[in-house]
Order: sequence, then C-alpha cells, then structure tokens
Amino acid sequence: MSKSNSWTRREFLQRAILAGGGIALTGTALKEALTAERPKAKVVIVTCDGVMKDERHLSVGALRRMLERGITELAGKPEVKEAWRTFIRPTDRVALVDAGTWLLNVPQVVVEVAKGIASAKPQSFKLTYCALDPQRWVEAVRRGLQQVALPADLMDGKVYTFPGRFQRHPFTTIVMTPTLKSHTVAGVSGVVKHYATLSKVHVSNYHPNAMETAGSVLRSEFGHLRHLIIVDALRFGETTRGPQFYQQSLLFGTDPVAVDVVALEVYLRNCRTHGNIPPDRHRILADTRYHAGISDRSRIEVKELKV
Repeated sequence: MSKSNSWTRREFLQRAILAGGGIALTGTALKEALTAERPKAKVVIVTCDGVMKDERHLSVGALRRMLERGITELAGKPEVKEAWRTFIRPTDRVALVDAGTWLLNVPQVVVEVAKGIASAKPQSFKLTYCALDPQRWVEAVRRGLQQVALPADLMDGKVYTFPGRFQRHPFTTIVMTPTLKSHTVAGVSGVVKHYATLSKVHVSNYHPNAMETAGSVLRSEFGHLRHLIIVDALRFGETTRGPQFYQQSLLFGTDPVAVDVVALEVYLRNCRTHGNIPPDRHRILADTRYHAGISDRSRIEVKELKV
C-alpha cells in the first residue's frame, strides 16, 4: 500500500468527520478517537501518610518504600535495580539536581535518589546541588551519603550556579528533585520553572510575564538529554516561607511538562497559588509554544498509589 493510502485510524476519523462521512462520534468519544494514537506521558504519584508530618520526623524506611514503588511502577519492572536501569544506562553521565533554595529538599530524598542512581552504575554521576544552598543542608546531605555508603565527592556545587554551567559538562541524563511552592512570578513554581534556573543565562531572563518563556530552556538547552523527574512533594511551600502543607507524596515521570502539570494539580488540592497569577500558563506554553512536553491532561496517564 502506498504511503498516500496508508492512513492511521486517527487520520481516517479526521478525514471522515471533515468529509461528513457519517461517523456518529460526539463529545468524549470523539476526543478519545482523535487522540488515541497520539503520544502519551505517564506520571506516578506515591503517597504515604506516615512518612513525614513535620520537619523533625521523617521515616526513612517509608521514604525508601515510596521511591521503590514509584520507580518500579514508572518503569513497569518488578525489581528495583532493574527499574533504575530502565532510566539510567551504563554509558550515561548523570546530573542529579536538587531543588535549590527557598523550599529545600528533605535531605534524605536527594540521598535516596542518589543511591538509586548509583545502583544502576552509570559511567559518571554528579549531585549538582545549588551553590546558594545553606551549608547546614549541604552537610546533612553529605552525612546521608556516608550512611548509604556513597562518596561525598559526588557533590558538586559549581555546576548549578546562576547562570548555570550544565552545558560545560557532557551530561547525557538529568535527574531532578524539585519542590513546589507558591511563587510571586510563576504563581506556583515547579519542574518547568526549575529548568529555567539551570539555564546558561541568568534565571531573571525568564521571569517576565509569569515565566512564560521558562519552557524554552527545556528544548534549547536540555532537549538533548534524557530526563527523570522525581518531585519531592513531601511538603509544599508558600513563597519564601517554609512548609505550608505536608502532602507526603512523591511524583515520578520522564516528561518534565507532564509531571509539572500533575504536580500543580496535586498542589492545588490543598494549597493556593500566589495572587491571581495563572500557574498553569508557563506549563501550557512549554508544550504549545516550545513543544517541550505534554500539557494536555487527556494525554497524561496518572497512576496514584499508597504505601
């Protein structure tokens, strides 16, 4: 059959509808038919009610179970090491990026993710923590790495600076552990905005108009990399203040835009955006203007799990 006559199901439906071909599909059925063969993104949400209820009490065992359940579900593999190897290959040069300032990661989140990456035995691996992170947090991560038998020299505070220096390194894979908080420019910060902070130009370049150009960085500077996003949603924050709500969740995905869309959805269940800023704006534009991921909720498969 020639290429001109080899229509996909979606193309056939579109042509039939346009030609008045008598296919009686309306509403949801029509939308599902037209999107059936379009690429989809997968996002996994893992929640544990007992993992963390305040800053002084964290169950590392529960956190570890959450990571194991999330990574195996995302990979579709039953064994944890095999799941990590789905995303981290032996030839990879990996940058693990922490959440940076304002609402810092729970240190053990970064440590446990580092442990998972190391188990896949990539060619090289750096924990690129933000140069502005408080020293007490940096020391907490160092102690945590020691406790899981990982070398402290994994940590590198000279890559994630302002502007960033990621382009100077031969990274093939970026693993990110962002947090979410209300933000005076973005409405709610998250994954897409976090990529803008890693840019080789200063992050302030992306602040006008509710961070509307933040998504451009995903294509222009990080489009050649493979991505694994693990959102640290153990707690959500409010502007420059500390924790606002203990969500006790982690979110997993490989499409930064899709993960950010779902993370915002989870955030808004219990928390507020800053003022009247539309927090979905820069997330949608990352897809529709910059084609850096999927923002259409109907094309995002979400699996919610409890451990």
